[in-house]
Amino acid sequence: MVHIKRLELSNFKSFGKATQIPLRPGFTVVSGPNGSGKSNILDALLFALGLSGSKGMRAERLPDLVSHSKRNGRARVDTRVTVTFDISDWSDPQEIPESGEWQVTRRLRLNEQGQYSSSYYVNDEPLTRSELHERLYRMRIYPQGYNVVLQGDVTRIITMNARERREIVDELAGVADYDRKIAQARETLEDVREREERCRVVETELIQTRDRAAAERDKAERYRELKSHIQQLQQWEAVLAWRSLQQDEAQLQAQIEAHQRERAQLDERLEALSSEIEQARAQLEDCNARVRDLGEDQQLALTSQLATQQTQQQQLQQRQQELAESAREAETELVQAQQALAQHQQALERVQQEQARLENERLVALEAQRDRAQQALEQQRSEADRLAAAAETWLQQHTDLSQRIAKLQQALEPQRNESAQLQERQRQLQAQLDEQTQAREAIQPDWEAAQQEHARLERQAHQWQQQQQALAERLAAARQESETQQQTRDRLRQEWHDKQRQLDRLEATQHARQEAQGTRATQTLLQSALEGICGLVAQLGQVAPSYQLALETAAGGRLGHVVVEDDSVAAAGIELLRQQKAGRATFLPLNKLRPPRSRADAELKQARGFLDYAVNLIEHPPRYRNVFAYVLGDTAVFETLDDARRHLGRNRIVTLQGELLERSGAISGGSQAQRPLLRLGTDASSDTGESEALKQRLQDIEAVLDECERTLQAHSEEIERLERDRSQAQQQQQACQWQCQQLQQQIQRLSQQRDELDATLSERQRELASVTEQLQALEQSLPEREAELERAQQQLAQLERSHTHQRWQQIQREIAQQQDQLQACERDLQSEREARQEAADRQQRLRDQIQACQQRQQASQQRQQQLQRQRDELAEELSTLEAQIEQTQRELTQLSQQLDGAKQARDRADANLQSLQQRQQQAQWRQQQLDQTLQSQQETLQATQQKRQAREAELPDLLPEGPLPLTPANGSTDSETPAAQLERLQPELRDAQKRLQAMEPVNMLAIEEYERAQQRLQDLSDKRQTLEAERTELLSRIENFTTQRLQAFHEAFDAVNRNFRAIFAQLSDGDGYLQLDDPDEPANGGLNLVAHPQGKPVQRLHAMSGGEKSLTALSFIFALQHYRPSPFYAFDEVDMFLDGANVERLAKMIRQQAQQAQFIVVSLRRPTISAADRTLGVTQARGAHTQVLGITVPASSH
Repeated sequence: MVHIKRLELSNFKSFGKATQIPLRPGFTVVSGPNGSGKSNILDALLFALGLSGSKGMRAERLPDLVSHSKRNGRARVDTRVTVTFDISDWSDPQEIPESGEWQVTRRLRLNEQGQYSSSYYVNDEPLTRSELHERLYRMRIYPQGYNVVLQGDVTRIITMNARERREIVDELAGVADYDRKIAQARETLEDVREREERCRVVETELIQTRDRAAAERDKAERYRELKSHIQQLQQWEAVLAWRSLQQDEAQLQAQIEAHQRERAQLDERLEALSSEIEQARAQLEDCNARVRDLGEDQQLALTSQLATQQTQQQQLQQRQQELAESAREAETELVQAQQALAQHQQALERVQQEQARLENERLVALEAQRDRAQQALEQQRSEADRLAAAAETWLQQHTDLSQRIAKLQQALEPQRNESAQLQERQRQLQAQLDEQTQAREAIQPDWEAAQQEHARLERQAHQWQQQQQALAERLAAARQESETQQQTRDRLRQEWHDKQRQLDRLEATQHARQEAQGTRATQTLLQSALEGICGLVAQLGQVAPSYQLALETAAGGRLGHVVVEDDSVAAAGIELLRQQKAGRATFLPLNKLRPPRSRADAELKQARGFLDYAVNLIEHPPRYRNVFAYVLGDTAVFETLDDARRHLGRNRIVTLQGELLERSGAISGGSQAQRPLLRLGTDASSDTGESEALKQRLQDIEAVLDECERTLQAHSEEIERLERDRSQAQQQQQACQWQCQQLQQQIQRLSQQRDELDATLSERQRELASVTEQLQALEQSLPEREAELERAQQQLAQLERSHTHQRWQQIQREIAQQQDQLQACERDLQSEREARQEAADRQQRLRDQIQACQQRQQASQQRQQQLQRQRDELAEELSTLEAQIEQTQRELTQLSQQLDGAKQARDRADANLQSLQQRQQQAQWRQQQLDQTLQSQQETLQATQQKRQAREAELPDLLPEGPLPLTPANGSTDSETPAAQLERLQPELRDAQKRLQAMEPVNMLAIEEYERAQQRLQDLSDKRQTLEAERTELLSRIENFTTQRLQAFHEAFDAVNRNFRAIFAQLSDGDGYLQLDDPDEPANGGLNLVAHPQGKPVQRLHAMSGGEKSLTALSFIFALQHYRPSPFYAFDEVDMFLDGANVERLAKMIRQQAQQAQFIVVSLRRPTISAADRTLGVTQARGAHTQVLGITVPASSH
């Protein structure tokens, strides 16, 4: 049985140095105190095999798995976990190494910067995680399976929803593979449909091209006549453009001359303004001089001085606050230093007293005790030295003789017995060899002849067997395919009936809605090709479901009014209804619609239960604002009728339940049998899309059903043929096998006789040779060893008469005891000396701390004195600065009064100067405008001249004569200017060109082009038929995959359900089963665990108690494991929520399952530990690493 043989951990979580944990087949329990690291063993399995991420191993990231003692440092750390599998009896011989072991190692390297790398190895060969999972999959170890069940897995199954639980069975059944195949087939199907659509588009274009080719022959003559007329118009256009440019050139020259005259007048005006500005500037300078003489500069200096003084005052005040804060901090530091000084002085006194006690009492007594032990040891050593010489020689001799005698006795006794037995055996073997040699020679010829005939028949039978197997495989594949096709056909027939009924209901609903969304009149309008119809009011807005009933009630019959762009569309609609006698309809033209004036009541908005005005609760395009204002008016929406009744008569009100309160006082309401089909926000496009989708699906199903019928017929014929061939091959194989069996029995009988004789002969010959050699060896060595033994025994007896060694052994024991006593005294004395030195070091540290506190105290006092001096100096500076500020303010007030009169005169002079400068700027601006206009006109004149010259080059050699070739509708042109004539000519030319372009292209080879188009249409039709067949085949493949997907799921579900029933009955003495929400379409629903514990009603998982949930979830896990078994399983405290009786049942079941797989269970419960084959104890001392101890439980304890 494949199993985990050992687990090696190094620097993994709580495991420090390299730890090796041997594991055996069967049931192993890992137990230990909480926090000792027992669950880390399972995390190591997950880590090494790559079965989980870091969060699944209770870590935020991979570096958190490194041992904490190593992670705290800055050195490189190498974390390694190795899982060794025993695969000596694995069924795949190619994967079994010579050692019979398969090692999986994962290494995690963490460098000094906190970066890490992770790598996998199999038998010391690196590989990727995906490659490792592929190999594990062959060993039936699945990354997404339940090999390792952690503490949270049971809870996760309990808390997950039914759909997630069903997806677990999906994964077991391999549904994802079918989904991937279906997705690939759908992608190919979409590509085929796109190609079909492109073929249809091209076919439409080809049909249009063919029809155009038939009609273009009639257009050719009209095309030539119109082209000649256009050429004549283009000649007249060139002549008229040339004449128009001549006129434009003359007009531009006249405009340039007028602007040049105006430019000269502006130059004279600017010279006069310049002289006036110089006089005004001189006058302004005189006024500024008078202002400066009166002290404006002095005023600015005083203002600057005042600002500087105020800034200095603010800085001094801020500095004063900072000094006060520093003084408070110095006071606090002084108090803290005094307190610390007192504490250190008290500690120093205590340490000095303790040191004096150690020196006076304990140390003296220990030194005296040590000296006494030293003297006693010296005396005993002297006595031992005296006896050593004599005892050493005697002991060596006694030991050598004893060992020699024992060896000789052990060798002699068996040899004496063996010699007699070997002589008798030699005589018997020789007689047996003669008889068996004669019998062996008589069997050989018959055996060779039977062997040759058997080989011939066996080859012939093997050929028939291979042919039969091939036919059986083909037959099984054909039957499986036929069964799949039948299930697909049955499922599609049922789906076709369901879709057809759904389509019938949808069409009936659409028909009823169309009848309800207006009378025959509105339907006639909506289905007509009349432009400008926007739709019914009900189709133009959207409303939240909570407000829909209220707003539909408020709108009433106006939801069926027709909204149009303008009143002309309304008139056309009325005329259409009159012509078709389709009835009457109400139109709402957007250009004329005027909604009633809103009479919003501010008090109503504050009323209890008021939600909003109805018009504000509809979402619609802004252009329909007036439509809904007309339909709903100022209707208010309230929550309940009780809230609305308080405002009856003030407004039109509607409630969320559909009660309507009119302004007149009328109230309507009550029950409603069914909602009206005319609904706000309804649109037929969604229903139409759904209807088209259903029709397309029905067509696809019909095509697939036809393909299924053809395929089933072909499979039926193939199955009949294969069954005939297989039956014939089976008969031939049976005949050959019967003959082979007869020959095989004969060969076996002869081979058995020959092999028995060969084995017996070989064994007898080897035994005879061995017996002979042993006799010869014994005859040579036996006499010498007997004489040697006798001599050694005599020497030992003589040596033992001496007794000098006894006293020496006694003195050696006394010396050892005295040495132990002396070492104990030395250790005690060293401990006291270390304590004394530690006390002295502590005194010195306290003296240093006292000195530091005194220095801090002195520094704080000096700082307080310095801060006080700075505060006094700062107060004096502030007082002086405040007096200076008052003096500066008085001087500034006196000077301001003297300057006011002079400043007014200066302002008048400045205003006059600015007025003159503004007039000068206006004249200069006009001058610039004239310059730009002249430049532009000159450029335009130059461009006009160039255009005229270009037009002259384009004129025809013979200018056209006579009237312009215009249509009679354009009238006479004799008295018009060339520009006017050109303006009348160009629309005629553009219209002719448009008509010419409308006729293009004109194909003169229309018949040939028509034939080519017809041939392309035929080729395209053949291609479309091929694509349709491919599309049908893809649809059939998709449906077959869907059927196989359902088969695989139901097969897995039924097996897991059977396992769950049996396991739950064993664990709980009740019955339970798995239940699908939708058995026909499992993918649309979930999976529920339904259980009936003993003595309780049937319950689903969410209604059970905690223990029952755990038992049910465990039963589900065991059922999954039974469906896809693995060589090992690991559970992490899955029994923690169970009572004692249920723990015993769980342990019993695990013990039963351990006969087929290896179980490693982390548990603290006694029943689980008692049921195990062996127990691993895990412990961890404070601050140390995890340690593991193994205990094997005797079989009798179970």
